[in-house]
Amino acid sequence: MSGGGKPGLHQRPSGNQQQGKGKQQQQQQQGSAMLPPKMPKKRQSGKRPASLPVLIGCGLCALVVVLGFQWYMTALPEPGATLTRPPKKAAKVKRDIFGVPETKRELKANPKKRESLEWTTLPRDYDGCLEQQQELMTIPVPWPGFHAICIDSVSASGLGVALHNRSGDATRSVESGTRLLHVAAEAEDDLVGSLVGRLREELLHLEFQRVDPMVSTSDYDFPPNPWRIFTQVGNPVESGADLQDLGRGAMLYLYTGGQFIWPGVRIGHVTRVPIPVTDGSPGGHKVVEMTTASLRPLVLVLSDFLTEEECSFIRGYAMSRMQPSGLAMMDSSGSAVDVRTSTQTFMERSGSPQIRALEERAHNLTRLPYELGENIQVVRYMPGQKYGAHRDFFNPNDYRKQPQMLSSVEYGGRNRLATVFWYLATIEKGGGGETFFPRALNAEGREYNPWNGDHEDCYRGTYVQPVRGNAVLFYSMVPDGRLDERSLHGGCKPKGDGIEKWGANQWIWNHPNRHRGTFPRRGAKPVPRKPGARPGCEDSDENCAAWAESGECEKNAQYMKQACCASCG
Repeated sequence: MSGGGKPGLHQRPSGNQQQGKGKQQQQQQQGSAMLPPKMPKKRQSGKRPASLPVLIGCGLCALVVVLGFQWYMTALPEPGATLTRPPKKAAKVKRDIFGVPETKRELKANPKKRESLEWTTLPRDYDGCLEQQQELMTIPVPWPGFHAICIDSVSASGLGVALHNRSGDATRSVESGTRLLHVAAEAEDDLVGSLVGRLREELLHLEFQRVDPMVSTSDYDFPPNPWRIFTQVGNPVESGADLQDLGRGAMLYLYTGGQFIWPGVRIGHVTRVPIPVTDGSPGGHKVVEMTTASLRPLVLVLSDFLTEEECSFIRGYAMSRMQPSGLAMMDSSGSAVDVRTSTQTFMERSGSPQIRALEERAHNLTRLPYELGENIQVVRYMPGQKYGAHRDFFNPNDYRKQPQMLSSVEYGGRNRLATVFWYLATIEKGGGGETFFPRALNAEGREYNPWNGDHEDCYRGTYVQPVRGNAVLFYSMVPDGRLDERSLHGGCKPKGDGIEKWGANQWIWNHPNRHRGTFPRRGAKPVPRKPGARPGCEDSDENCAAWAESGECEKNAQYMKQACCASCG
């Protein structure tokens, strides 16, 4: 409210004014019998008596005040009661173009993990650990960035671990044998950091090598991801207390890309994973069996992942919301016509208790934090509809002209790691609808059939038949965080009248969005400064000039001002 005075307050008359008024009243009382009554003075213009509506309004205001005070008194808690505050409105989380939170903090594990049944039942058998290590480290396909390690001894001040001789062997020619590494804690309660540092010293010069042309390395010099250690079932090992509790004979998995991936072991291997569910299973858990269908790409088939009710719920949710499926176009993409002809919709992230339970089950399965997931996508393929072979990841080398995409994938530091695809309807063999992987490798490490470039050849590699309630988990990365081009996959056409394919999937990323800078291409020459650009203004990408010519300085001003200030002026 404007004005210098306080509303609703009146000035009190001064002491002299009050005294004069009292004398005047006394004189009037003494001479009242001798003087005739005075006529009422004529009211001055501008001062009117209170009208009836004003009096009614004042009365209503007073009534509201009284009722409000009575309500306030009755709303007070009883003596000794605990006052509670209303829940705070959740802060709006900033997300990238894929819906994944943008945050710089690393996600922490449950501090009570050592009390969990998964942790306490881990095997602590040194000879058995060495036997499993031998099989894991000698699989017939390149799987860079993964190292199986056995604890030989551990104390508060240090530990010894057995490292397989294949670790650090870029030629993959060593078939057996181990070597011991001894690690002393550099600081109190920093045994894990000391172990990771010792492993980096031992392995870094041989990591991230070109071991397979189908493992894609980013052309950009982005900040490396942290190396991290996990148990066999995906629990992060984060402290010396964790290592001491695991003890001699426990197995550790090192991932130089920083996130856990279930090892496939061998084609046909079955991994039993306990997963929290809400379908009334004893203890609130059900054990899901994952059967390895392929080691590269890593494809795991899950039995009875969803209940009948959950399949029906997803279809019912999506039925009236389906839209033509979309595509993310690369720099070299041509027409999107006839590449993806299905329909799709997305379920609101944590939009209901049922949706939240489905999302959490996918994250519990993969051991990846909930914050790294996208919205669940539901897809429908009518007879004759399909999705040609494609990758779920976004290779930064294919998006050099798209600065927003490069920023989202941190120039190669983050991407979609895992896809969990659920089948909502069964299609009998011969009816089509399979999920196919045309560049998969067989048990000998060779392609089933040499790749011919046909993105609709459903039966060239390996494929998964749709079974209602089952799911398939496959990974778009290898353990060192690079992209696996063998994860190329597609959806086959349903064949026959009335045959439809219904599915849903959850994409999960490897890391949150942490870096906001721009990173140059490896070996790229410095870009000359645009004439007239202000001093100290440089382009950080060789594509800046082309982006500027295409209007990105105006369309994407915030990014271009930071990355291409020389070209944008």
